[in-house]
Amino acid sequence: MDNYKLICHKCGKEYALGNYSLCPECGGILTLEYTDEYLKEVLKEDRVHQSMWDYHQLLPPVKEENRVSFQEGGTPLLKSREIGPEIGVENLYFKNETCNPTGSFKDRAVSVCISMAKEYGCAGVVVSSSGNGGASVSAYGVKGNMNPVILIPEKTPLSKVAQAIAYGGRVIKVKGNFSQAYHAAIDLAKRMNYMNVTTTFLSPYGIEGYKTIAFEIYEQLGKVPDFIFIPVGAGPALYGIYKAYEELKRAGKTDRLPKVIGVQAKGCDPIAKAWESGQKVQACKNPETVASAISDPLVGYEQDGDLTIEAIHRTSGRALAIEDEETLQAGLCLARTEGIFAEPSSAITLAALKQMKNQGLIKEEDVCVCTLTGHGLKDSQAYAAGKTEVEIIAYGDEIRI
Repeated sequence: MDNYKLICHKCGKEYALGNYSLCPECGGILTLEYTDEYLKEVLKEDRVHQSMWDYHQLLPPVKEENRVSFQEGGTPLLKSREIGPEIGVENLYFKNETCNPTGSFKDRAVSVCISMAKEYGCAGVVVSSSGNGGASVSAYGVKGNMNPVILIPEKTPLSKVAQAIAYGGRVIKVKGNFSQAYHAAIDLAKRMNYMNVTTTFLSPYGIEGYKTIAFEIYEQLGKVPDFIFIPVGAGPALYGIYKAYEELKRAGKTDRLPKVIGVQAKGCDPIAKAWESGQKVQACKNPETVASAISDPLVGYEQDGDLTIEAIHRTSGRALAIEDEETLQAGLCLARTEGIFAEPSSAITLAALKQMKNQGLIKEEDVCVCTLTGHGLKDSQAYAAGKTEVEIIAYGDEIRI
């Protein structure tokens, strides 16, 4: 009996592992599922993992020579020194994904996807991205000799893709917003025998990389937290984190799941709106937010949001949306009190925690983890908006403090 298989969440059809994106039968989302017996066997012993690929038994099977890695994962879980005590959450932690090789959590998903593309002999890889995913695919794609192509929305500032350009991937602008780049990537992958490694739910393998965030949190805390706050565009990272704790539960390592909190920006919040209304996800027509890394309107792939909401419900979590001003204030607070420089799309998790604490939804003793998914240098200009001048003096002038 095989230890793993791909299962379609829409029609239930099962597939052996291969170069799949969505279900060939119905277009539904595919996820990689393991048998209970296999999970119990590989998780029976507690041991410390130093990097993501130390969890290789809980990742898609790939030959070691096809593994493309920069030693991603193994990121620190930092207990808050000042913010937690100040807001009355004594067990507040930050999972600092900014320490990954290209500065974001995307490295986990991309490392797995690029490795699988090599495993299946794909001619190359393509990604639609507004920044972090493109940088990661460019770095890992070049290292794996996989001809990476990065499709970005037309209005993406070059500063957001400078990292991808520097690594050597081919960067192409697509007219429209992220959703147009998303569909262009699907077309190119089909036509060129490329693997589509867009970090939505298009790849069942990327989710497996995100799982390792949760495995690390579980090891680092020594228990299951009460809340995990996760920035959400389409939601594969949230689903991966949920999936990891579900697998730990199935293996008998825990009897409960953390409440996962999906955090979106008010300027692009199709998942938060759907969660609040209890309806199916409707695409966002005019996305506009400072949290650009999670500004995903979901046009034409609303099912991504529906699956994310399903995971939230299974953990008794919630989805919420945050105003840009609150997000920027949270980012400055992180930098000035904890010394962590995170992009707005990451700092938004702290803003969400503060909102829920003010609403009485979080108790002082609750163990809370804010996932900080990307480095502040990814979008540093967001914090300097409106600051057109920096004080200047001549040498010899008295500096008044």
